[in-house]
Amino acid sequence: MNPSLGQASVTSSYLFAAGLTLLSGLLFVSSHGIIRHIGGVGGTLHPFEIAFFSNLFSALFYLPMFFRRGASVLKTEKLPLHIVRSLFNVTAITAWYTALTLTPLADVIALGLAAPLFVTLGAFFFLGEKFRTRRWIAVLVGITGALTIIRPGFEDVSIGFIFAILSTVFAAGTKIFAKQLVKTDSAFTCSAYVAILQTPITFFLALFVWQFPTVEQLGWMAAVGILVAMAHLSMVQAYKYVEVSSMEPFVFVRLVWAAGIGYLAFQEFPGPWTWAGAAVIVAASSYIARREARAHTAIISSRNPAARD
Repeated sequence: MNPSLGQASVTSSYLFAAGLTLLSGLLFVSSHGIIRHIGGVGGTLHPFEIAFFSNLFSALFYLPMFFRRGASVLKTEKLPLHIVRSLFNVTAITAWYTALTLTPLADVIALGLAAPLFVTLGAFFFLGEKFRTRRWIAVLVGITGALTIIRPGFEDVSIGFIFAILSTVFAAGTKIFAKQLVKTDSAFTCSAYVAILQTPITFFLALFVWQFPTVEQLGWMAAVGILVAMAHLSMVQAYKYVEVSSMEPFVFVRLVWAAGIGYLAFQEFPGPWTWAGAAVIVAASSYIARREARAHTAIISSRNPAARD
């Protein structure tokens, strides 16, 4: 008998994957804190320029692997789709960086936790995936959590919140495009195209607000590129040991990292509404992830009867 997917037992592999997931969250949030430092609180760099340099350093990270695998890694029959995905990703990144420069770190991170909800909605509207009532309820609950953080009508809605939501929507679009592309292209090919294509796109945007960065600022932006690369590697490595759905609850800890970094670096601390809204979002996202994992297992079992023995 196979154990229920998404209900991983507490084994050494599970604990190792949980540690990698927590590390990944810390690295991501640390990079976000740097962006807020150089572009927001006391910073002078425009988010467009930060996006360009972070993408440039990320692209440089792929160069050794590109030379090792050769140009064949870029072979694809869906170049237009890669280009559209890169445009979506650029929009998501620049909107996210703008939000980080305008809004307290923990508030932006909390809203970012709603990303799986938008991916779920996108899969319904654009991929034709079928949802049952309980999944729709989970999506509505998650949206309620986001509204708890923003509290429209009770407080002035920060423009930073608007950019955070915009980023989350376009990031969901990026994942939906990736879901289609990986059917024919490798994960490395998809990642390489994003890294290669969005660097010139962000450079074009940065030209409108360009100022030559100092050596210190370049160092900070190089750190962002390294932290993001390490965060992605940690996250992917964690998913080699356990199912994605079993790690969803640990994503909430990103808000803890954000609260700590925000307080130590910027004297910011999230209020009770941010914590409450984030908890609701993570609960809804975790439920959706578990339902999708179980549905995926059911499809595999139906195709392979031996898997049910």
